[in-house]
Amino acid sequence: MPEFELYKKNLSLLKIWDPILAQRVDSFNEVSSIEVIPAKTQNRVPVSNSISLHSRYDPVKEATTFAENVGDLKNSDCLVLGLGFAYHIKELCEFQPRTLTVIEPSIDMFKQLLQAIDLSIFGLKLNFYVNESPAYVAARLPKKEWLTVEHRPSLRLHPQYFSRLKKGMEGASCLERNSLKVLVIPPIYGGSLPTARFCFESLKNLGHQPYWVNCEKYADGFFDMQSCTEKKEHEAVLSRKYLEYLSEMIVAKAAETRPDIVLALAQAPLDRDTIRRLKDLGAPIAFWFVEDFRTLKYWEGIAPAYDSFFTIQRGEFFSKLESIECPPFYYLPQACHPPIHSPVKLTANEMIQFGSDLSFMGAAYYNRTQLFSQLLNYDFKIWGTGWDGDSVYGSCLQKSGKRISSEDTVKIYNASKINLNLHSSSFHESVNPNGDFVNPRTFEIGACGGFQLVDQRSELCSLFDIGEELITFENGKELKEKINHYLELPAERSRIAKASQDRVLKDHTFSHRMREMLVQIYIDHEEKVTRNLKRNLSQREMLLEQVGSDTGLFKFLQKYESSVDLDLKRICQDIQDGEGELTDTELLLLMVDQVVKK
Repeated sequence: MPEFELYKKNLSLLKIWDPILAQRVDSFNEVSSIEVIPAKTQNRVPVSNSISLHSRYDPVKEATTFAENVGDLKNSDCLVLGLGFAYHIKELCEFQPRTLTVIEPSIDMFKQLLQAIDLSIFGLKLNFYVNESPAYVAARLPKKEWLTVEHRPSLRLHPQYFSRLKKGMEGASCLERNSLKVLVIPPIYGGSLPTARFCFESLKNLGHQPYWVNCEKYADGFFDMQSCTEKKEHEAVLSRKYLEYLSEMIVAKAAETRPDIVLALAQAPLDRDTIRRLKDLGAPIAFWFVEDFRTLKYWEGIAPAYDSFFTIQRGEFFSKLESIECPPFYYLPQACHPPIHSPVKLTANEMIQFGSDLSFMGAAYYNRTQLFSQLLNYDFKIWGTGWDGDSVYGSCLQKSGKRISSEDTVKIYNASKINLNLHSSSFHESVNPNGDFVNPRTFEIGACGGFQLVDQRSELCSLFDIGEELITFENGKELKEKINHYLELPAERSRIAKASQDRVLKDHTFSHRMREMLVQIYIDHEEKVTRNLKRNLSQREMLLEQVGSDTGLFKFLQKYESSVDLDLKRICQDIQDGEGELTDTELLLLMVDQVVKK
């Protein structure tokens, strides 16, 4: 079969197995660095960096011998490290494993494979992780007793990748067994404040012990201070002093809680000196920059100060971070938080209040004001701040442009027939043709089961199956065509919205992001993380020793595996959630908790 026909056949099968991977592979257009040569048997063999991925004499015979020496494959969950042209995968399938998952670092290799080998010959659905980071793979691999099979040529070709993958898998296992103390530092106000809350709640749901620095309660004081003078030099001095005060409060909180990891969100009130003082406590300091690097450029001054730097953009941003010698940086897109973002049953009055054919929830930006002025002939409601009520779109503006609560935002997403999702730009008339990052609204609407039309972004195809899970537009003309089209197709809207919701809940919650972040921090800072975990265990042992092994309290506390778990509030919650009569020890702990509260 000609290469192109085989590639299209394989791509069609891959779209059934993994539609997002199919999109990613099909959009990969770089010149291949892989040479494909014929073996003595005329089988095709890939060669990369002078390494042959299979035998140049008889790759099939080599693969047969390889598979025979693996061990008991039948009904196993087989994890294969390295793909090549999959001769070894074909032979492993002959032994009928229950599942077979392949991890391959190179999308170039995978695309060459699709042009050389018929995927349908394997006889079972294969699961692929292709060109995904080690932390992504380690955080998402199902919890199974894996039979791990190493394709040695692939490991020689990508030694660092597979070394970090193994460390990531160790980290994922370690984090399942242990609870981390994580200090979460939010901004005083702004768009990343909800993200910080979702991080905190998701860390807690994952079984860790997060601590919250309540910066937001100082927002009013910050704004009052700024308004007390019109002189810029005085305002600058006051702002600096106020932030110094908040920084000192954060250091005090960290010294008290002794966190294993510190996580700061975009615009957290930390300067370089405060970051240095936090580092002295021995915990890795991570920063999640959930903003557009082109718009807000303060990252240039603070990124090098952190131990780990997480972003919602890569490509050009990564090049700039490299140029300023930033510590380990990592792409981590936004997400949704299902406890907040979910379908809700609305009353008839709520449907009237929040429902419309077309809605937009968000702040006014130049491109939105320009494009939305062309949509005034629709049943269109605009929600959010910064909109001019006296403009042409003033009649569409709801609640006089006041801030909308999270609860009402969810109702809007649920009630609207079409949720418009246009990423902000201060420079373009409508869609930013070079837009990359994906905003949280994309995931939140999906989690609510809402239907959305979103402007095309370069990162979307790595997150959603475009056309099946998400509908995009590239300009105002196409947007209006799709509005008219989907307003007439409620069943199609429902189908796509359900597919989007399934994808978001499967792959794009804050729990997914926090698990991946912690694994990445473990990979980069294993020594610090494990040292802190050992410290927690040592504190537990010291406490048990002080209690005495002949006491009822000792026996009660033994079930808590680390000092992180030995939190009075958590212990009392466990007691209240338990069944049966309370023991003397449990009664005593509940009484102590009441005294502490008073």
